[in-house]
Amino acid sequence: MSGAQATGAAAVVPLQERLRCAACGADGLDPLLEIAGVPVHMGCTDQPAQDDAFFDQRWATCGRCGSVQLAALAPLDLVYQTQHNGAVGGVWARHHTALAEFVAARAPQNVVEIGGASGALAREYVAEHDVASWTVVEPNPTFTPQPPINLVAAYVEEVDGVVAEADAVVHSHLLEHLYEPRAFLRGIREQARRDAPMLLSVPDLASLLAQSGANALNFEHTYFFSIELLVWMLRDAGYTVIEPQRFEHHSFFVEARPDTEPGAAGPPPDAGDGTRAFVRFVETARADAKELMARTEAYDRPVYLFGAHVFSQFLVGCGFPAQRATAVLDNDPAKQGLRLYGTPLTVRSPAVIADAGPAAVIVRATHYTAEITEQLRALAPEVEIW
Repeated sequence: MSGAQATGAAAVVPLQERLRCAACGADGLDPLLEIAGVPVHMGCTDQPAQDDAFFDQRWATCGRCGSVQLAALAPLDLVYQTQHNGAVGGVWARHHTALAEFVAARAPQNVVEIGGASGALAREYVAEHDVASWTVVEPNPTFTPQPPINLVAAYVEEVDGVVAEADAVVHSHLLEHLYEPRAFLRGIREQARRDAPMLLSVPDLASLLAQSGANALNFEHTYFFSIELLVWMLRDAGYTVIEPQRFEHHSFFVEARPDTEPGAAGPPPDAGDGTRAFVRFVETARADAKELMARTEAYDRPVYLFGAHVFSQFLVGCGFPAQRATAVLDNDPAKQGLRLYGTPLTVRSPAVIADAGPAAVIVRATHYTAEITEQLRALAPEVEIW
């Protein structure tokens, strides 16, 4: 069903149909595939399991640019019911350091960051670089600001004039979350000073799909864009784009100057490779879940999942029996002790495997797999990593 499957709920929550391509704006989308009964929220919770909501994901493609995307969007208040982006780990630490240096090379003094989450990038920046003010606009903040960091607890669309005085607009891993990215880009361009660049980081979605990453496309990342399509989107919205910089096959850093006329980018590049990669990803994930199910049934020791996030949720959704896992391991203290939404699994610190004896941990974490594996082997050298 294309509604919330919440046991005991009196009403079915409707989805919002996507009538135009999120990337290029073309009318109409062509159905591609469906994934049934997906948890709507990618975080953790202490609510009763019967209150969890599930939706069918209906994926489609654009006939103009080829971008794969959700044809129906879940309500934002369900998707983002809690903040779960702790950005924990070595990869994220290196990302924030590199992005801070990228911003500092432009020497802004009055920065507006859109979607700052935990405030990690702001703290990284002000610790090493001079800035008069750094204003984070975030509807679900999990930090307390201290000067020169300011906080506006709202969506940027709800706040008049917050962008107008900035000499740089920054956002990190935000654009892929937006239901209407084209309107967002044009809206920021209309408000921003013509000499105030937009400095952004976006995930390398093509790389994530190539690594069978469930964190590539989901209820939060609702459409695919390659770096070529992203550059086109920015140019079409009225930005001059400086050469993007790659960060570790994890992200791209981009400088975009709001100084040209919208609508002059020409036809968009073909993003069909993303669609084909997504189909392969879904097929591979279902086969992987079946193989892990058989392996787990033949194993008489504890089995853990790693990642209290979409990695584990998607594996369970593809057929891995959640009841066969002892717990979900995650490094974020804010998640530990809670239940992974959409599953019966409690979240534990990875430290539990140090005293658990022989055990196996299933890790499907794309760019983060190497550092997670190193951590787990340091805790329990005999642990099996599946």
